[in-house]
Amino acid sequence: RLPFSLAIPHYVSSTIGDLINEDYDGAKRSVLLLFLLGTVDSVLDFWCIFLFGYAKENIVKGVRIDTFASILSQEQAFFDKTN
Repeated sequence: RLPFSLAIPHYVSSTIGDLINEDYDGAKRSVLLLFLLGTVDSVLDFWCIFLFGYAKENIVKGVRIDTFASILSQEQAFFDKTN
């Protein structure tokens, strides 16, 4: 995803340069590439966030199951209150 994020400023400056030079075909091409790269970057961002969230949920689920199993495996005397 990083190459797409790094290319966006390049195409913004290319678009501005083409508009200053009155090269409207070049500006149109730069805007189209900017749109395509932005779309690809946003789709990859979504999947990155989704997959990291999914992995985090599975890790937390495993820790909770292990903790609960550990608590259930304790002897009953473990839960007696002592002051």
